[in-house]
Amino acid sequence: MERNFTRSSGTGCGREPGCYHAPAFIHGTHAHLVLRVGLNATSLASPLTGIGNYVVHLGAALAASGEVALYSYFAGEWRAGSPVAPEESASSRLRQQVREAIKPWIPFKRELRQVREQALFRRGAHRHKIELYHEPNYVPLQTDVPTVTTIHDLSWVRLPGTHPADRVRWLERAMPGAVEAAGVILVDSHFTRSELVSIFAVDPSRVHVAWLGISRAFHSRSAAETASTLGARGLHHGGYVLNVGTLEPRKNVGHLLAAYSALSAALRRRYPLVIAGAKGWRASPLERQLRALAGDGQVRFLGPVRDDELAHLYAGAALFVFPSLYEGFGLPPLEAMASGVPVLVSDRASMPEVVGDAARLLDPERPERTTGQMEALLEDMDAREDLAGRGLRRAATFTWEACAKRTLDAYRHALQMRGS
Repeated sequence: MERNFTRSSGTGCGREPGCYHAPAFIHGTHAHLVLRVGLNATSLASPLTGIGNYVVHLGAALAASGEVALYSYFAGEWRAGSPVAPEESASSRLRQQVREAIKPWIPFKRELRQVREQALFRRGAHRHKIELYHEPNYVPLQTDVPTVTTIHDLSWVRLPGTHPADRVRWLERAMPGAVEAAGVILVDSHFTRSELVSIFAVDPSRVHVAWLGISRAFHSRSAAETASTLGARGLHHGGYVLNVGTLEPRKNVGHLLAAYSALSAALRRRYPLVIAGAKGWRASPLERQLRALAGDGQVRFLGPVRDDELAHLYAGAALFVFPSLYEGFGLPPLEAMASGVPVLVSDRASMPEVVGDAARLLDPERPERTTGQMEALLEDMDAREDLAGRGLRRAATFTWEACAKRTLDAYRHALQMRGS
């Protein structure tokens, strides 16, 4: 049975400064007490990408822990329980396309959206007696309860040219206040923690690392299990090179196209390059390049694919290549590893931390070297099998349950800070 935390000792004090009483949750005596957590799930309004998946999977793991009563805010409404991505339909896709088309013409669109969300969020938080607010997408709304914010990466600082200018301006204005407002900041990797401490001079004790988890949908599959999905795409098990990610500058797909194009004609015929993912910002130049290379069927751009199809695409690949310039974590290489596929991944940012010794590293600025590495792996089955085995063992250590446990630790710290 759910009971609210006691925040006063019978004196009538509530949430006023200096009147906060720490709930039993932070002391580990929460057998009959749960914390009311408000999770901002606004990112689910867009096609599901990295942050949306984070919200869905972490929310489910937190709810399953039994240590929190989770409430999610989405599309102007509050819902009890873990957030669920809305079903995609033709009408929802059309609405999204219209929104994307008119966004460049709306002045102060981020600011206007923030004002609206602020009012709806605060009203619902009071109504549901939210006791801790978790913002999973960088910039928290204003509340009068302890706040935990997740900052996934600082690519907009390090590589501003790989983001839309209005997004960079927005984050430049909003992030100093966001960092200040959060009692505790969650990050996806030790790399991002060091970036945050260095750039924003944050007290390291306020920054908690919670590695992301991998969905159980990603696991090894036999050729028979993938046959239907791959056959519909004209592919066969173990017969293609795969890349997964949003088509945008930071993902560095142009590097992969250059490296792949330099492979021998025989290897390209045997192993077509398959790219899956939604079109992102400044995708047009890459689309033109993809169309030019797709004529002979050796390069195939699938666009966004359903989760069940994606799991089969991973499991059927001969090699997964991910030359991103910057990632705060980078789930696709781990998803490929969990699927029993050898991985060749960029040596930048958080990626070496995440893959450990279970993948080969590439220089994302030297496509000619990547060509040689791809060729060596595609021609050496033993090397691929060794990498695949190491990848499976490494990927098994990344679970959403472990991520939720570290997130709960961050919640306790945020409550302790407010109560001290």
